Amino acid sequence: MVGPQGRPLQEHMLEQTQVKWEFRGSESLSQWVVSSDREIGGRSEAYLKLGRNNTTCLLYGTLCSTPPRDGETRYSGYCTLRSKQPTMSFDRKKHHDWSTFNTLYLRIRGDGRPWMVNIGAETYFTHQNDDMYSYFLFTRGGPYWQEVKIPFSKFFLSSRGRIQDEQHPLWLDKVNTIGFTLGDQADGPFQLEIDFIAACNDRTHTEEFAYELYKRNPEV
Repeated sequence: MVGPQGRPLQEHMLEQTQVKWEFRGSESLSQWVVSSDREIGGRSEAYLKLGRNNTTCLLYGTLCSTPPRDGETRYSGYCTLRSKQPTMSFDRKKHHDWSTFNTLYLRIRGDGRPWMVNIGAETYFTHQNDDMYSYFLFTRGGPYWQEVKIPFSKFFLSSRGRIQDEQHPLWLDKVNTIGFTLGDQADGPFQLEIDFIAACNDRTHTEEFAYELYKRNPEV
């Protein structure tokens, strides 16, 4: 069968969705880093392992929002899964180029908790190293898988956990990392199982950016 512009339909369909991360063995887990508030003296625990059939990854642990007794930390209770920064020879940074896609595509199975999806992109200045693009991920819970599509235009800019008044679209050609954060202040066990993380091109989505671009001196 022939697709648009006379190209083979199979080739056209493959370009619409591209799997970026999948979990098909223990070596795939080495591409990820797990962290929690235990690093700052908290009591939360997070672990990563392969799923039952060794074809998925399972992030699980226990969330505890009790702050450490150090006299400084006021809030606690988070767990994070983040992909490692890809590198080339001589430890040079390598970026993911998602400029031909407009939607993040996930196949997950959660326990009903709300998560935050975080995407880190390359920045020009060092004071922007803590910039992160985030959006909400609501899991249904139960035994069934759910497929989630989040347009990249919905991701909002934050820095050190604070949403910025001045918003900018995500640079899709310089994506560094993707991650998942849990911090809903509901103490107890949690788990999130991920089948794959992909990027797709949804032709029905035409929005460029969901948030207003404020300018102090707008151009006439």
